[in-house]
Amino acid sequence: MDSDVIKYRLKLIVLTIILLSVLSSCEKKKEKDVYERLQERVEGVIKDTTPSIVTIFTKPKQSQHILFKDFEDESVGSGFVFKKTQTYIYIATNAHVIEKANQVFVRFHNDRVMKAEVLGIDNPTDIAVLRLKLNHLNKNVKTLQFENIENVRPGMFVLAAGSPYNLGHTYTFGIVSALDREVGISEIEGYIQTDAAINPGDSGGPLLNLDGKVVGMNIATVQSGQGLGFAIPSDVVNDVVNQLIKYGKVSRGYIGITIADLSEELKEKMDIDQGVIVLKVKKKSPADESGIKEGDIITKFNGNLIRNSKDFRKMFRRVKPGDMIEFEVISNKNVKTITVVAQEKS
Repeated sequence: MDSDVIKYRLKLIVLTIILLSVLSSCEKKKEKDVYERLQERVEGVIKDTTPSIVTIFTKPKQSQHILFKDFEDESVGSGFVFKKTQTYIYIATNAHVIEKANQVFVRFHNDRVMKAEVLGIDNPTDIAVLRLKLNHLNKNVKTLQFENIENVRPGMFVLAAGSPYNLGHTYTFGIVSALDREVGISEIEGYIQTDAAINPGDSGGPLLNLDGKVVGMNIATVQSGQGLGFAIPSDVVNDVVNQLIKYGKVSRGYIGITIADLSEELKEKMDIDQGVIVLKVKKKSPADESGIKEGDIITKFNGNLIRNSKDFRKMFRRVKPGDMIEFEVISNKNVKTITVVAQEKS
């Protein structure tokens, strides 16, 4: 073989080795850069949101002391600032954190303790709103923004913030494990499931994405399991807190029916694989006056297919008084459309 050819091939081999080494180095640097960027994002979220998160203490009415030492044996939870006006600061938290209290206090990250007013409580969702007077000590506190629930997906990185075991501001890191979970905690559910650690005292704190926006409100963890935490979705929290501020209560639609999942026998008999059956219709209710009857099977809700009772409840929890709902109903094996106008639930 010609010596020039050998030299040429040796040069190619050397250049190939150098190129592979450079590419390998670039890949390692790229991988390192990804971790560094993630680290910076997490640090940034913690830095930016810490002033907006509070620890909540409750006191019985007879006690007038507000020194920190007086809070040690009292109820403790968390909350976050979501709205600020020229006069007040508004804080969201869980209803169960403050519902039995006559006096409520919040502690900010700088250890400032201030008395709060309970503006409204919504027990079906376990959400409450507190109000503080704006003054020179808290006027610079930023509000946290709510993320659109449509942007929340399983696998998304999240941070659970709160005050576990009265330790003060604490953040845990994880992902959104699942959406629309029903676990039997509240009347209205559809929770976000996360593996970010949620502990006693975190209730009412925010579940944040890496943009520092609120994707949910921490509500509970399964003590017997690991990596099983739950949060109220941002759209529910946003709707409830704004209604509590505006009206002092939450208005929900009511049509007067009780529904259940279809049995396998009924599905086979009717030759259908989805829908819910109407078990009961309250007399003189909107559903009754619209012609819905016990035994009817509802298959569509405003054009959307209803697979089961979970689907139905998820859609119905958005209904407000005065909303018009169009149901597709199978009644005595006949398919028809029934329109019901929701009333306010008493």
